[in-house]
Amino acid sequence: MMKRLKKLPVGAITLLVTLLLLVAGWLYLDNKVETDSNNPFALQFDGGRDDSVHVNVGIDVVKSWVNDEGLESQTVGAQYDGTILNGYSSDIENWKLIITMPEEGVLDSSWNGTYSVEGGRIVLTPDENTNIIPAGEEKTFGFIMISKEVLDFSKFELVGYRQTTYTQYPIFWVIVVSAGVWVVGFLSYLIVSIRIRAFERRRENDAKIITQTMNTFAGLIDAKDPYTKGHSARVSIYAQELGRRLGMNTDEIRSLGYIALMHDCGKIGVPDNVLTKPAKLDTEERKIVEEHTTRGGYVLENFTAIAGIRDGALYHHERYDGNGYPKGLKGADIPLCARIICVADAYDAMNSDRCYRPRMPREKIVKELDDNAGKQFDPDVVVHMLAMIREGFCDNPTKGKQE
Repeated sequence: MMKRLKKLPVGAITLLVTLLLLVAGWLYLDNKVETDSNNPFALQFDGGRDDSVHVNVGIDVVKSWVNDEGLESQTVGAQYDGTILNGYSSDIENWKLIITMPEEGVLDSSWNGTYSVEGGRIVLTPDENTNIIPAGEEKTFGFIMISKEVLDFSKFELVGYRQTTYTQYPIFWVIVVSAGVWVVGFLSYLIVSIRIRAFERRRENDAKIITQTMNTFAGLIDAKDPYTKGHSARVSIYAQELGRRLGMNTDEIRSLGYIALMHDCGKIGVPDNVLTKPAKLDTEERKIVEEHTTRGGYVLENFTAIAGIRDGALYHHERYDGNGYPKGLKGADIPLCARIICVADAYDAMNSDRCYRPRMPREKIVKELDDNAGKQFDPDVVVHMLAMIREGFCDNPTKGKQE
């Protein structure tokens, strides 16, 4: 699982983690709503108001009258109208109001609920159609009571359940906003990913076209000499592996492969009778052959799409000790790509049959590379070339490919 996650881009991991947090937040909110909805409350009122819970309960005397006035049985009748104001942001349901009576009376009649008198208290339970008090609304009730005097009802107890909704919790809005941001982020990531994939496909196709074009051109160059068939492709493979071992990144290695493919492009102008001469070249013929570096540099002079491609053709016969051609550059003054191609080119030349000599034995090739490290070749590059020979990489170079 961890290996799969490591393969995901950072954007995808961020979106995945955010989504998991949103799901966790929603599960928490859902559990809280369910829990709060099933928890009853009991509110005590003395004076009919409690600002901390935003609920008002009040009973007012609407009218009163005297029964049996002047007699020993004289009583007072009164109509009491009450209200329950739900100041919560959620509904109240399955409620019950308990009203404390200052002294015992007789309940004559009532409305908007069911009433009972229990031990000096009036218990009001709602009818089916008044079972819920919506948020921000009030419920009215009333009764007529006969007592010795007009009663003052000021102490109440309201019990019931609050209907909780998702919107009354701040975390709900946090989740909503976060979810909106996540959706925007996901869509943006999706669009960017699609564009990146399309760009990568175009890039891969362009790279394929460039590689095939250069391989074709390199093949035309190598075709001038049957003894060097595949030489440019092999040098490209060796150069890329050397670049990898020297710590180059993927793009640098790819470019180095292209540069190596074109390193001998100047040979297109060398006459066949000179290029394939089986005997030792005379001074004039050697000069013609050496000119393939400057000719290659000229051919690639305006090829700016790949940085350094001209340097590979122009300087791959420079020597580390400064005794090479065409300019006699020395050490680090020679571009790195040319120093790498110099070693790869020399190895493939020694390891191939040529018109003027057969392939050299491996031991002699290793000795030539080792003896000329710091002279003809960059010693840092030679170290890796020798390791490649020792490890068998060069035994089957066609297994490598242009990056």
